Amino acid sequence: MGRQAAHGAMSFKGRPVTPEHVDTMEDTEIKELYGHYEARLGTAMSKSLGSSLLHLYASATLKLLPLPPSHQPELVADLKQDPFVSSALQSTCCELYYCYGMNLAPLTTVLTTAKH
Repeated sequence: MGRQAAHGAMSFKGRPVTPEHVDTMEDTEIKELYGHYEARLGTAMSKSLGSSLLHLYASATLKLLPLPPSHQPELVADLKQDPFVSSALQSTCCELYYCYGMNLAPLTTVLTTAKH
């Protein structure tokens, strides 16, 4: 997919994606557009789930170890920067997304709520 315009419209191959544009597209272009959309959505959802899992881990760790709660943001940031943790988390979250899709919504809701 192309970049988003200032008003939030998506573009594909240099043209805005509108219902009219989609109506004029060939089936192969629609499949390509859908593939781009699905990949971007999967990436965004995997990042969201990964971030929530890191926050949950940090919260649990701070309860078990003698660390002040003020260290949680730093711990989460360090874990996000670690290439091994980041790679493993991304792979796991992608796998979960593709296996369970939108069924993960209740889990991410709980994880986000627990963060607060």
